[in-house]
Formats: sequence, C-alpha cells, structure tokens
Amino acid sequence: MAASARREGSTAPGKSGALPAAAARSGALRRLALALLVVLFSALLYGQIQPPPSKIPGAPGGPPVTTPRARLRDGRHLAYLESGVPKEEAKYKIIFVHGFDCCRHDVLNVSQGLLQELGIYLLSFDRPGYAESDAHPARTEKSIALDIEELADNLQLGPKFHLVGFSMGGEIMWSCLKHIPHRLAGVAILAPVGNFWWSGFPPEVVEEAWNVQFPQDRRAVWVAHHLPWLTHWWNTQTLFPGSSVKSKNPVILSKEDLPLSQKFIDRPYKDQVRQLGEHDSLHRDMMVGFGRWSWSPLEMVNPFAGAGEDGEVKVHLWHGVEDLYVPVQLSRYISKRLPWVIYHEGPPVTATRTRLSDGRYLAYLESGVPKEEAKYKIIFVHGFDSCRYDALPISMELVQELGIYLLSFDRPGYAESDPHPGRTEKSVALDIAELADNLQLGPKFYLAGFSMGGEITWSCLKHIPHRLSGVAILGPVGNYWWPGLPANVSREAWYQQLAQDRWAVWVAHHLPWLTHWWNTQKVFPASSVIAYNPALLSEEDKLVIQKFAHRAYMPQIRPQGEHECLHRDMMVGFGRWSWSPLQLEDPFAGGGRGNKVHLLHGAEDRIVPASLSRHISGKLPWVVYHELPTSGHLFPIADGMADAIARSLLLGEDDDGPQPARDP
Repeated sequence: MAASARREGSTAPGKSGALPAAAARSGALRRLALALLVVLFSALLYGQIQPPPSKIPGAPGGPPVTTPRARLRDGRHLAYLESGVPKEEAKYKIIFVHGFDCCRHDVLNVSQGLLQELGIYLLSFDRPGYAESDAHPARTEKSIALDIEELADNLQLGPKFHLVGFSMGGEIMWSCLKHIPHRLAGVAILAPVGNFWWSGFPPEVVEEAWNVQFPQDRRAVWVAHHLPWLTHWWNTQTLFPGSSVKSKNPVILSKEDLPLSQKFIDRPYKDQVRQLGEHDSLHRDMMVGFGRWSWSPLEMVNPFAGAGEDGEVKVHLWHGVEDLYVPVQLSRYISKRLPWVIYHEGPPVTATRTRLSDGRYLAYLESGVPKEEAKYKIIFVHGFDSCRYDALPISMELVQELGIYLLSFDRPGYAESDPHPGRTEKSVALDIAELADNLQLGPKFYLAGFSMGGEITWSCLKHIPHRLSGVAILGPVGNYWWPGLPANVSREAWYQQLAQDRWAVWVAHHLPWLTHWWNTQKVFPASSVIAYNPALLSEEDKLVIQKFAHRAYMPQIRPQGEHECLHRDMMVGFGRWSWSPLQLEDPFAGGGRGNKVHLLHGAEDRIVPASLSRHISGKLPWVVYHELPTSGHLFPIADGMADAIARSLLLGEDDDGPQPARDP
C-alpha cells in the first residue's frame, strides 16, 4: 500500500511536469516553423526582387564582341562606332549619346552628303550595360560624363569635341555641362528626360509635367526614385502595368511619332540592345535618371561665359510639344531659367514676331492701310482653334474708306506664338498692351474679339481700359462660375450645351490638370467643339461653315500641340476667376460717340449659349447689346457682317444692331 502510494505519488508529479515540457517543445517547434517560413518567404522575395547578374561580352555565357571597344581605366570596356570623315581630317568631331533602349547604331541620322560637306567625324557608343559595353553597377550621373571624356581621350579626339544626346542621353548632356565643360565645343540636347525631383522646379510645373505621363509610367518613375531596389521587380512583374516606354506601348506615340515608329521597331540590331540583360541597361537608366541628384540643371551658370563671341560655346535644347514619352514642360522651364540655352520648340518660324518682356514671342499679321496713315487702329483677338489669319474679314473698300489698320496675332500656344504655361485671364490682356507698344500703335486702339477671344476682351476692359478707344465683343465664351452670375442663369446656359461639352468644361474648371487627358482619351466622348461636331451648327452656321472648315492654313493652327492652345484656352477660360464682368464699371463714361462697348451674340448659337451674354448686358447698361435673332456662332464671317461690325464699332452706326446680309 505504501509502495503503491509512493509509486502513485512519484508518478503524479512526473505526469504534471511532462505537460509543460511538451507544450514548450511544441511552442518552440511552431516558432521555428514560423521563422523558417519567414526566412523562406524572404529568400523567395529576395530572389524575386534581386536582378540576375548582367552578362559579360566575350565571356562564357555572354554575347560575342563584334565591334571595336575602348578599355577604361577601371577595366570596363565601351563599344563604339565611327562614321563620317576620318577623325584626322575632320573639321568637326561629334560624340553622340543614345537614348533609352538604344545602342551605338541609333546614332544621329546625318546625311552622308552633309558629313562630307562639313567634314564631320561622328562617334557613337553603347552606354554601360547596353549591347556590347560592359555593365557598370556603380553608375551615377557623373560617371557617364567621365566615361565620355575618357573615351574621347582613348580615341585621341583632341582637347574639345561637340556633344549631342537624345532622350535619356539628352539628360546626360546636363551632367557633361556640369562635370566636363572644358572639353565641349558645342552641345545639342534633344528631347531630354527630366528628373521631376530636381531642385528649383515650381510645384505647378512639376505637377503639369507629371500628369502628362500615363499612370503606369508615373508609378514606374516613382518606384525608380523612391524604391530603386524594387525597380527590377516592378518592371518585370505581371501583376501591375510596368513602364509603357519599356513595353513600347503605341499609346504613347504622338501623331508625328506614329509614322516614324516603324523605323525604330524594324531595327535589325534591336535584339542586341538588351542582350546583357535589362537591369544594367533599362532599369539602371531609370534608377540614375530619376534618382536623387545632389544638384540640378536649374542651378547651373553658363559654363562658357567670358569665352568671347568667337570662342563661345552654344548649347541648343530641342523638344517636341507633342512628346508623350518625355513631357516638354521641364525643358521649357529650364530654358527660361537658363538664358544661355538656345531653345527650339515646335515648327519653323515663318511669321513676323515680336519679343515680349518675358522672352516669349507673339506672331502677328498686319493688314489694311499703313499704321502711320491710319485713322482707326483695330487689334483683333481670334477665337478657339484659330490663328492670326482668322481676323475680322473687313472689306478692302471699307478699310480704304475709313482708313483702318487691322492687327491680328496668334494667341500664346497657337500657330507661331510661343506657349505660355503660366497664362492667366490677365496675362493675355497685358500681352495685347505690350504688342501694341512694340508696334508703336500709340496710346489707344480699338479692340475686337471673337468667341474665346471675345471672353478675353472682358479681361482687357478690366486690366487695360485706359488703352481702349472702343470694344466689340463677338459671341464671347462665358464662364459659368463667374462671381455674381445667378444660379438659374448659369444652369440655363449650362444645359444648352451637349452632354460631352458639359463634362469637358467641368473637368477644365474642377480638374484642370486632367484637361489634356480628358480631351485625348478615347473611353468617353470629349469636347464636341474640338471634334467639330456638326450638331453644334445652327442653320445659318451651316451656310458659312465651309469658309471655316476649309481654311487652307488649318494645319498651322495646332503645330505646337493641342495642350498649350486648345486645352490651355479651356483651363483659363473656364478656370477660377477672382472677378467677374458683372463687376466692371463703364470704362468710357463721358466719352464720345465711338467710345462704346458693343456685345453681339447669335440667338441660335449652339456652341456658346447666348444666355450669359444676355444677362451680363442687362446688368451693364453701358454695354450696347445686339442679339442677332437668326444667327449662330459663326456670324462674324457671314457676308457683309464684318463691315457692319466695323461701322458700329468705329462710327457708332446702327446701334440697333448690325445684321448679316441675306439672299433676296
């Protein structure tokens, strides 16, 4: 019994102690399993985000070396291609730096005739990691500039050479200007990639450029800057869309790029470009180009100042307005901040232009009698999707009879006038005053504006009333959000628009940064005005539309791209104004018979509803309102109408309202 009790007593504690030990072992096993899972997951994740090593040209497993290569002092090799005249006989030696997803064969396509004529030696090379040049995992914005200098020395190009870079190679030009300016005889920067995080950019410039990109490109660039170690994984995974530039998505081709793209797609050597691997070519480009730079091109001073006129080095910057790969806004701003950079944007200049105080140019057209002999000087402000050629068509008989000098101009961003990304409702009024001063029109002039140009005349009445002798406002666009407009008046005008136009105007007002995308996307109907929808034409508009639709100069109106002309018009015209025409006072109080403001609007206008003009004229008794009962939007180009408008503006004739000529 006692032994039994002892056995029971001895076993009970043993059983009791065994349970915690088993539990401890089980918990340890679970923790170990969890740790192993974490390690395994980390290893798998590391394997996913870790790029494979680049292949080495000429080494086992790597591509063969088929081209001359120069050995750099750190042991790397750069493959190169020489063309043009022999360097010993050359008058000009140019080194070309290729862009993203390219190689030495993508050199500037200079004709053989020009190479011989000017004596040009042209050197291109595979940037590190591309084609047959060794990768450079430690590549920085500075190292590539030093590579170029060393390559020039290895090939004995002499103390100086010209430099040309395109796209990502264009961005490298800034590094060369920073680190090796003493080696440069001239620089051409072609459509350069810009780093959105360079110091010195105003937030609105960065935001505008950022939003020109497609969403997947914004994400790819963001990753390259903020999480560079994730760049390889992001651009090789299939869960989310990666870079559309890398994938050659045709949606990023502009109208001009589209017919040229086949040349790029059909390159016979395209398989050689990425043969060392994508990471040390494409991904490294993104990590360096959009990385954290310790300096910015905006901080640079002219590295060639003081060289004298003969020895001065020229820096040319070229960018296409419709560039959807690399937004033009950053290049445009840099060129304005760096006066020593010669900026080229858009088509060649064929018009007479005048330079404004901020450096922009306005193209203009003079007609009528010489301004020195003129009795009346009229400045005409054209409308939406128009240009200087769309001036009020006053007959030559009336021009000579009254002695009229007529000046029209391309508004900013249209035809041959420089764009103005900072354009406001006030700035264009000041542009007009400065244009008048540059052309020495005297202290006062008459003003006429049509459609979107009609809206601008309100700004002139606000900001430069002392310069005006009289004003004709023709079918003016109205802003539905002007302070003081009753809700019922805005609502009535609002619903007279087509549904897609309401959406386009709403976006321009509430989400101006989305205006470009909204009016170029194909998912939803965009502005019917931009699309020339015939549903917008009144019966009288249909009779005159051929004059407008078949203008021989139509291709000249949007050559700089739609954004800085059409879209900017919408963003400013329907934007947030701090004042309203309803708040204006009579600028000609106490003036003579000709000093009046005439407002004309077609009652059948389906493009710009007459409701707003009707309400404004009712609140401003000094505005002489003419509502044309059967006219639409295009009444100023109806037969005889321009002469009637001019007589009313200059002579005060027919204050009951001019009327278009009608067939008997």
